[in-house]
Amino acid sequence: MNGDRNAGAHGGAACRDCGSWAVTADGFCEACGLRQPGADEHAEAHLVVDGRPALGAGISDPGLRRVHNEDAFALARLPDGACGVVCDGVATAPGSREAARAAAQTASAVLLDRIAAGAGPGEAIREAAGRAGEAVAALADGDGGPGPACTFVSAVVAAGRVTVGWLGDSRAYWLSAGESYPLTTDDSWAVQAVARGELTAAAAWADRRAHMLTAWMGAEAGAFEAHLAAYEPDGPGLVLICSDGLWNDLPDAAALASVALGGASGTGGEAAGEAGPLGAARRLVRAALDAGGHDNVTVVVIEFPPPDPTREPG
Repeated sequence: MNGDRNAGAHGGAACRDCGSWAVTADGFCEACGLRQPGADEHAEAHLVVDGRPALGAGISDPGLRRVHNEDAFALARLPDGACGVVCDGVATAPGSREAARAAAQTASAVLLDRIAAGAGPGEAIREAAGRAGEAVAALADGDGGPGPACTFVSAVVAAGRVTVGWLGDSRAYWLSAGESYPLTTDDSWAVQAVARGELTAAAAWADRRAHMLTAWMGAEAGAFEAHLAAYEPDGPGLVLICSDGLWNDLPDAAALASVALGGASGTGGEAAGEAGPLGAARRLVRAALDAGGHDNVTVVVIEFPPPDPTREPG
């Protein structure tokens, strides 16, 4: 970066989209019009055990076209692994930002508590989802209008197993140098239309109703029970949970794996070569922004198998 350039008025940073330094004090780029994210719009976290390799990392970014970030995530260490939660606020429902944050924080706290008490991953996820739904429902103002709503996806990576739970269209993936594939199935109009044999996948996803949710937490959701699935990978890889701001632009699991593992980051420089879950998370978010950043994008990446806590730092 050229040291004699004038710093922009918004924290001394260049525009995240066009690179211009003409960013005003209220956060808008005078060159391209993009509003820069506020301090609470971008979040990043990672887990490290006693200075040893990272267990996992999470990043949430508003993207390039949305005023606010209505996604949220939580990431926590377990005795023999890690767990993560991603929630995406439903844009058409009021209070969706608060809903996503309440759901992610509540679910993470319940997961930690139940697993510490000896509950199995599936039982813990099911209870976490139920309690998260209650937290979202409690945000309704009671005036009879629509309340807040969000999606939910969670992963527990521990003891040689990956357990995922979900509701809505936030997804989980298994990513590896070998086979990569989705671990969840969307609760959406397109998926149901294909399952009923009414349309081909191509026709369903081209329909304007494709992304309509058929299950969610919060407003008018009714009684629900999160879907559960468990996997025992036979080799190393990464567990990814994410909002649709990532998979809308990169829906193919192999393409996600290529980016996450550093084969096609499109970034260059230090970010492209950064190792571990944090590097993978940064490359995935960067890929979503490079594809247009049309929506909020949130990713949590957890390493499998979790690093051995007795292993000496390399």
